[in-house]
Amino acid sequence: MTISGADHQPDHPRRLMIAAGGTGGHLYPGLALAQEFRRRYDAAVSFLTTPKAVTLEILRQYDFPWETLDTPALQGTGWGRRFLNLLRLPGSIWQAGRILRQHRPRLVVGMGGYISGPVGLAARKLGIPLVIHEQNAVFGAANRYLGRWADTIFLSFPESEGNPAPQRSVWSGNPIRPEFCAPPPQPRPPEPFTILIMGGSQGAHHLNMQMLAALPLLQPLQDRLHCIHLSGPADQAAVEQGYRAAGMSATVLAFSPQVRDFMHRAHVVLCRAGASTLAELTALGRVGILVPYPHAANHHQEKNAAYAARAGAAFLILNQELTGEKITAMIEQLFHHPDQLQQMESNSRALGRPQAAAVIVQECKKFLS
Repeated sequence: MTISGADHQPDHPRRLMIAAGGTGGHLYPGLALAQEFRRRYDAAVSFLTTPKAVTLEILRQYDFPWETLDTPALQGTGWGRRFLNLLRLPGSIWQAGRILRQHRPRLVVGMGGYISGPVGLAARKLGIPLVIHEQNAVFGAANRYLGRWADTIFLSFPESEGNPAPQRSVWSGNPIRPEFCAPPPQPRPPEPFTILIMGGSQGAHHLNMQMLAALPLLQPLQDRLHCIHLSGPADQAAVEQGYRAAGMSATVLAFSPQVRDFMHRAHVVLCRAGASTLAELTALGRVGILVPYPHAANHHQEKNAAYAARAGAAFLILNQELTGEKITAMIEQLFHHPDQLQQMESNSRALGRPQAAAVIVQECKKFLS
């Protein structure tokens, strides 16, 4: 167990603890929510998270105290490992309870992921109000279980599969970082037609390679196109070489914190279909070529993407069906039909819930009074 250097303010009248971590998909919405709680109510917010290095590196960029809880994952492991992890679960619940007794929060917010399970169970045992947020279009295992007695369930999608308590659910949307909610400083330039390719902080090899396969097919448009490609560190050199060989104008980076600026410049975004990515795309009214991560639990990325595609806000193509030819066809379709691009952007903007953090914080006001 680790405590950050910041004071956790156990006597603050409006204190709460957010259980989030494991992946950025759970952590970043929690951070957006924490910022809104602090801005709106001057609340004392602390995090209970996993000890993963990448999680702590993200938290160090924000002014929130945290503690870590080493809790086992019960999904995505073999049966033997799952059984051993299940035996460790009571110890994780006990540790979570000890941390909650020390911090004495008025409210616990679970953002999904396996850390939410023991923290939520400890909160219930101690009689602390519990709300949870489900980022995806299908409930994860922890939220399916905790939703049976959570005071409120917040949803990113208006209908999410596996919801254990629809009568206690609120469609809030998925909290996103404040910079995605701010109006852009200037309109998007009409040219060059800009394609943003991103596969997450580590990149997505299949997306990278198929985009390179599309470059020779896009040669007739190359003078009017520009690509911003966040490749991940492993593929950066190969991707840079691919654009040089094709003579295509491109900005290639392993990773960048300027995703909001890049999305604003983009006419189309080739990406995975994580809930935070979709929330950011729709907040900015951008069109996605969505390629769901094929190993996501319960195929939740595919169901996230299907929601946007049904609304006419995005293209959905499965990972195993993605080819350079199909990427080229979708880019050419939007390039040559600006009216279709404009309509899809309007559809995307209509799905956006940039006020999600404010909705959740307002609903939680009663727990902090």
